[in-house]
Amino acid sequence: MPRVITTYIFKEIGVPFLLGLLILTVTALLSKVVKLVDLIFSHGAGLFFVLEFVASAAPSFLIYTVPVAFLIAVLMASTRLSSDSEITALKAAGISLNALLRPVLFMAAIAFAADLTLTLYVFPWGNLNMKRLVFEAGKTALTSGIEEKTFYDRFLGATLYVDRINPETRTMEGIFISQQSGDGVNFFFAKSGAIAPSEDNSRVYLKLDDGASHRQNKGIGDYNIVEFKSYTLELGLTGVDPGRIQGRSNRELYAGELLEKARELKLRGENPAPVIIDAHKRFALPVSIFVFSLLGVPLGLQKVRSSRFTGFGVALGVVLLYYIASTAFETLGENGRLNPVLAVWGSNIIFGVSGAVVFYSAFKDVSLTQAMKRAVKTLSRGGRT
Repeated sequence: MPRVITTYIFKEIGVPFLLGLLILTVTALLSKVVKLVDLIFSHGAGLFFVLEFVASAAPSFLIYTVPVAFLIAVLMASTRLSSDSEITALKAAGISLNALLRPVLFMAAIAFAADLTLTLYVFPWGNLNMKRLVFEAGKTALTSGIEEKTFYDRFLGATLYVDRINPETRTMEGIFISQQSGDGVNFFFAKSGAIAPSEDNSRVYLKLDDGASHRQNKGIGDYNIVEFKSYTLELGLTGVDPGRIQGRSNRELYAGELLEKARELKLRGENPAPVIIDAHKRFALPVSIFVFSLLGVPLGLQKVRSSRFTGFGVALGVVLLYYIASTAFETLGENGRLNPVLAVWGSNIIFGVSGAVVFYSAFKDVSLTQAMKRAVKTLSRGGRT
């Protein structure tokens, strides 16, 4: 195929792909605006923090928006070629549908490599870094927001009062803290103390010196007093899940770590299906780009009278069907009703086969019904035509 036509197809797909990717990603990032505004106004986050937060959150959406944007671009480009009769001119020049598919698949390979890099490396890094940023913002607000002779109640279930704070070392003197604990209330009095993070920087502690703890149990009237030279109290941060700070969720694990976790769960007799599904999704999402390419080109080349926005509407319909199928399969896989690997790849298989049938229909210039009949007939003969 002439290079000028290949370049033209690259432009027809590349421009709407980049534009669609930008619009879809920015729209998805708007869901983080509330959290971001809270971090800015409640925790005093600066510009660098905002940029790093957005960069960390973006991969969570890009792994989905890259395939969707590519499908939209392919359909819009194919629809325009068809509606402007350019596809007819290309066919008259001896350029087949197979030849038109080659530059599309080349661009799909680039998008696939980018999306695979996102799912395998950038996505877990972004989730880990975003959690760290939220915790760091909370910790900074915690240490800077405490004032002398003022009750500070931004801890989870605790209230702190400090008589004096050393402005240089941030060491506190004359400390009182009340903390809800199970069926009672703990009161701590200490001569001095300081706030310090844990070694892995995942939790915040208040280290108290020369004090006493008072515990009053509800309902039974007990009151216990224990004096101490040194005591370390863990502080929970508002807006941060303590359980998620130390551990790592599936979204924060790399593919190899997910598979290792699945093996450990299986050895312990627990259900590894959700972890297996998360691991295989890291590969299935990028592969969907090729599936959408195979499906998008012939769908977009169907004879239409409307503009390229017809392709946008068809793309939304395909994405919706793909999402419904994927969600249904994954639910069956997590419940043990379907093999978890098949649950992840089921949508790609179904839509890939559908794309092959539609492509065959367009290539042979026959109806979809005829193409399906021929496909079934070929399969019944063991692949012999």
